[in-house]
Amino acid sequence: MKDTVIKRVELYAVADRDAPPIPWADNQEPLLYTNNIVRIICNDGTEGVGATISYTENDFDRCIIEAMRTIVPGLIGKNPLMTEELYAWLQARCTWGGLPAKSPIDIAAWDIKAKKANMPLYMLLGGARHKMLSYASTPMFDTIEEYFPYVDDCIEHGFTAIKLHCYCVYEKDVALVNAIQERYGNTSIRFMLDTATFYTPEQAMRMAKLLEKHNWEWLEAPVSDYDYNTYKRLVDKTDLEISSHGNCLLTLQEVTYALGNNFWSDVRQDATVCGGITPLNKCFAIAEGHSKNLEIQSMGYTITQAANLHVALAHYNCKYFEQFYPYESFELASNTQIRTDKEGYVHAPEGNGLGVEMDWDAVKAASIASYTFE
Repeated sequence: MKDTVIKRVELYAVADRDAPPIPWADNQEPLLYTNNIVRIICNDGTEGVGATISYTENDFDRCIIEAMRTIVPGLIGKNPLMTEELYAWLQARCTWGGLPAKSPIDIAAWDIKAKKANMPLYMLLGGARHKMLSYASTPMFDTIEEYFPYVDDCIEHGFTAIKLHCYCVYEKDVALVNAIQERYGNTSIRFMLDTATFYTPEQAMRMAKLLEKHNWEWLEAPVSDYDYNTYKRLVDKTDLEISSHGNCLLTLQEVTYALGNNFWSDVRQDATVCGGITPLNKCFAIAEGHSKNLEIQSMGYTITQAANLHVALAHYNCKYFEQFYPYESFELASNTQIRTDKEGYVHAPEGNGLGVEMDWDAVKAASIASYTFE
């Protein structure tokens, strides 16, 4: 295995032009989603894939693939099985694309490593369980009434927990929460609320108290992740789980600092944003050391879902896995499906590594930009 080296790297920015745009807040333009894919091919034919999602207004994103294009030429000739060495090399690379531009490369290396070990990635990482509970992550609907048939469909499908992407306008969100509570409060369905950092500190506290009263699962991203004082007050003054945005404080040092100062009730993290599987696996250990959960952020395409799911299944301190529902908008060009079963659980794909099989002809056909290095 010392002789395994990277021979070829392919990059694709994949856009589904027919997918419906999905906003997360009342003040956003419709969001367009780009699946930024890395395909690494070794000298012995072993392949690995990684990806990160990017979302933009008005046009599809090309920033991530352009940032990756400046990094990947240096991968040629490197051993992808030396994941710690490769991660250190990636962290030293200069790019304005930040951690999201490096994450897919680390993920693809782990995919190769697990395939060479002839086992699913979650087993290679430790293997705590074969399945876990998931929750449906909603789009934002124009009216409260439109949420009801969606929630009913989620329940019928098997979901036992649902996270609402709301208007991120406090008064409208209160009306939504109360309507959902009135309709489903006597059921066993667990609910979460994601307010995408748009609240004032006072609104965040009032909403946290309301969700605590209704016994909801958590309040996510009530204010900016950098508003340490508000997060600390929310954690100190409520029994509700307070979760961060998960897109800002991403490094191991930042996570350690935040948990050590009791800013969050848990860690919100994503392999495709924080730098890859290598740091996400370490973040799980940091969270465990603070007796906290790491609740996976994984709204994205199949490769994104697979990477985060495998790491979550390697640990016990993650209660739920995030799945955008309905699934179809995020399954473009993948022959593999990751879907919640009728009992509310999600399972890793069959096969070694990530277990994801891509339709590369479909990937190429849907690409708005692509590069090859060898």
